[in-house]
Amino acid sequence: MKALTTSTRSSSDRTSPESQRSVEPEVNVMSGKIAVLVIEDDIHYGEMLGEALESFDYQVYLAYSATGGMDIIRQKKLDVIISDINMPGINGIELAKKLSEMCLDIPIILITGVADFKLIKEAMNAGVSDYLVKPIKLPELPVVIEKSIERTRHASQKLQENKAGILLETLKALMKALDAKDSYTCGHSHRVAHLAMLMADELGLDPEERYTLQLGAYLHDIGKIGMPDSILNKADSLKDTEFDTAKQHPIAGSEIIAQIKELSEVASIVRHHHERYDGTGYPDGLKGEAIPFLARIVAIIDCYEALVSDRAYRKGVDRGKALEIIRQNAGKQFDPELVKVFLKVMEQEFSGNGAMKPEETVLLKRTAS
Repeated sequence: MKALTTSTRSSSDRTSPESQRSVEPEVNVMSGKIAVLVIEDDIHYGEMLGEALESFDYQVYLAYSATGGMDIIRQKKLDVIISDINMPGINGIELAKKLSEMCLDIPIILITGVADFKLIKEAMNAGVSDYLVKPIKLPELPVVIEKSIERTRHASQKLQENKAGILLETLKALMKALDAKDSYTCGHSHRVAHLAMLMADELGLDPEERYTLQLGAYLHDIGKIGMPDSILNKADSLKDTEFDTAKQHPIAGSEIIAQIKELSEVASIVRHHHERYDGTGYPDGLKGEAIPFLARIVAIIDCYEALVSDRAYRKGVDRGKALEIIRQNAGKQFDPELVKVFLKVMEQEFSGNGAMKPEETVLLKRTAS
C-alpha cells in the first residue's frame, strides 16, 4: 500500500527559489514506518527518489541542501539518510562527519555520479554505510536501505557485547577524577543514575538499554571535568560568558566518552541531555524525537535532581515544587510521555519509601532481568 506520507521539506529549503517549484505536501502522522531523509540538490531527481520510496511504503522527508537536511535531522527521528555526495556547501562526506560529531547513529547512503573508489573509500572512512551510483535502479532501494539499517544494528550489537568487560575501571577512574574536582557533581550523578534505573523498570527497557542508560546517567556531567573551578564552584549566578562556557560541558563530555568506541550510545546521552523537546536546547538544537530516547530520560531526571539539590548559590526547592516544574515543562523542555512515566515513578518512590535512597542502588552492575 502506498504511504500517505509525502515529502516534508525544511524551512531552509522552502525559502529557496528552486524549492518553491514544488508544492508543500501533508505531513505523515502514521507510525511504524521506516523514516528516510533524502538530500538531493537536483529537485526533479530528489522528488523522483521520494516518490519511489513512498511507493515502497517508507516515510519520506526531502531536502535540497545539506543545510536543509540538517534542519530535518534536528527535528525528526530518522532511520536512514540518502544524500547526494556532491552538493553546494557541505557535501555528503562532510555531512557524515557532522552526524558522527553529533553522536547520531543514523546510517547514511551516498549517491554518486561515478564509481570513484578513492572517494567511496573516503566516504566509508567517514562513517558512510553504503553508496549508490547514478542512475539508481529503483527496485534495489529497499534492499540497500534494509542492509544499511541492519548493518548499523549489527555493529551496535557487537559494541554492546564488548562493552561490559572494559568499562568499569575506566568509569571509576573518570568519576574519581571528577569527584576530586567537584564532589557535588559526583553525588548528583549517583542520584540521577538511581532514578534512571527506576525509569528503566517502569519503561520495561531491555538489559542493553538499561546498561547504556545507567552509564549515560552516571557520566552525563563528565564534561565538567574540564570546566574552570571558578565557574564550577561559583557561589553567585553565572555571567553570560561563564554560562556559555558551562554550556560546553555536554560537548566536552561526549568527546571524552566517544574516545571509547564501545561507548558511542553513551556519548550520545552525554551530548544531548540538555536538548529541549521544543528544539531550543543545546548543543545541537535537536527537537522532539530527534533527541535520542535515552537522553530524553536523563534530561528529565537531571533537571529534577538539580532542582531539589542545595548548591552554593541557592537552596534546593522541595520535591513537590520540583515535580510541578517538571510537569509544567512537559512538551516544552521535556518529552511529555516520558514526563508522565517520571511522575508515576516518583509517586511510587515516595509512597513506597518516603525518601529516596540512591546509595542502595548498586551501580555499574549489569542486570540481566
